[in-house]
Amino acid sequence: MAKCEKCRTRKRRWPRTCSACRGWSLERGETAADAAELAVETGLFAWAARGVVAAERLVLRAIG
Repeated sequence: MAKCEKCRTRKRRWPRTCSACRGWSLERGETAADAAELAVETGLFAWAARGVVAAERLVLRAIG
């Protein structure tokens, strides 16, 4: 039996993922969802959109 590189537990074959480590990827997905929800609540995406629009205006003014 091989050992997992992340958690050092036994696993069946080398190409397969460890049964103990499979849950970690779900936690990362939940963390990413929580971060996205926080960004929406704080209005971070609105500020980013305003920055893009402001940059476009500056470019158009420089060209025109």
